[in-house]
Amino acid sequence: MPAPIPVPPGDYSLATKHYSPTATINHPTHLTVTTTSSSRVNGDWGFKRPFPLKTTTNTTYPLIRIRQVDSTEHVTDFQSASDHTITLQKFQELNLPISVPPGGTAYETESYTRNPKSVFEEDSDVTALNEQQKVELANKRWKFTGPWLAGMTDGDFSKFLEKKVRGRRPEFRAFLKETLAAERTADRIEKARLAGETTEPPKISASDITDAQLTDYLRELRQERMTLYNLVSRFLDLAPIELAIEYRLLGRLAIGKPKELSRGSPYGANGPPITHPSAGISYLRTRNFQENHPLYGPQKHHLPVEGRVLKPTNQATHNFMPTIGVAGFVGSVSAQDTLFNATKLKSSKFGKALREIELEKYGGSKVYVQPTNATIDSRGNVCINIGEADSQAEEVQKEFEGKSNVFEDELKALQEPEIPRNPRRTPTTFSAPPGSRVTGSASSYGFRPPAKSNYRN
Repeated sequence: MPAPIPVPPGDYSLATKHYSPTATINHPTHLTVTTTSSSRVNGDWGFKRPFPLKTTTNTTYPLIRIRQVDSTEHVTDFQSASDHTITLQKFQELNLPISVPPGGTAYETESYTRNPKSVFEEDSDVTALNEQQKVELANKRWKFTGPWLAGMTDGDFSKFLEKKVRGRRPEFRAFLKETLAAERTADRIEKARLAGETTEPPKISASDITDAQLTDYLRELRQERMTLYNLVSRFLDLAPIELAIEYRLLGRLAIGKPKELSRGSPYGANGPPITHPSAGISYLRTRNFQENHPLYGPQKHHLPVEGRVLKPTNQATHNFMPTIGVAGFVGSVSAQDTLFNATKLKSSKFGKALREIELEKYGGSKVYVQPTNATIDSRGNVCINIGEADSQAEEVQKEFEGKSNVFEDELKALQEPEIPRNPRRTPTTFSAPPGSRVTGSASSYGFRPPAKSNYRN
């Protein structure tokens, strides 16, 4: 069995609040073990001792997690793993791809909403990189050997400096010599090109850099904080920082020295993920597939999902966005002008479910929403982005769940009512079959009822 991964860090603000020790953590840390129904009855789970039936047969699905295979008391420590496993099953039924999280700027957030990018793209989902590729893909890759400095405490940062940084001063000076030699070589080539020289000038190696030149270069770097941090980040392979911090250091750049700025990393604001950005919960790259209905054929929209309103909107407390749960996760509602924040829907059924707590309903208020994509932040939390559902797709989903009969109602509406041959026909009038000859009379035209016959069968 693989070793468990670290427990997600807790929220320090909850230290003075109520915390449940049995609450489901953000992500699973142990492997889930299952068995067949026949082996479950006998307590056989593939370990050296059988498990008690009283605690392993009281759940619907045979799913457990092993916290410790053997202890000093010769007891296997286990517990139910239905919480994370069933949640994973429900999430995979949504057919959602995992996207790269948006950056900290408003432009990147809007671009992410319109065109989400999968975490399995070739330019970002690469871990085997050489030194040149690490520099080129610094704002796209997710795996770094160094820590994220913005997320470290003072004690952790001091330990990091003492154990992994102070002893590498000679290596860093050699790295700076190579960098300075490359910069001077590039300047020499640029001057030769502007002068019209046809021959390429000789390259400057790191051995040609003297200690005095290196000292002057260090003095320049102390004034250019952004360039110094980029060099230190390349040397220690540190996770990128937020782009807004680099913008605040633009005023300290040297005059007349060009500086190329690129788009910030999506992991600069909150840090890189602790595992792969997909976390193994979905391997879809896109949601651009079409669903086919057995009666209505190909569908324009994906079928919506019924979500539970966990926290309605309340303008008195300045809570203008509802909190909706989808498949065991808390969905993220778009801040744009949608049905979730429109004030004109106060009297509608959808708006009532978002703005009032309907205690008389079993399970609370529920609305149909359309999941678009999902992301996983640096702490392992799954964030599902949801939008408003299409009305026709909602009716199709209700019929699929047995809550309405749209197809049968449409068939009944299309059926033409039976029109009698005689508009004035009554139950007592006489009507001959089509094609037969009938002598015209007042009775046949419907002006008076026919005479009653005394003949009986």
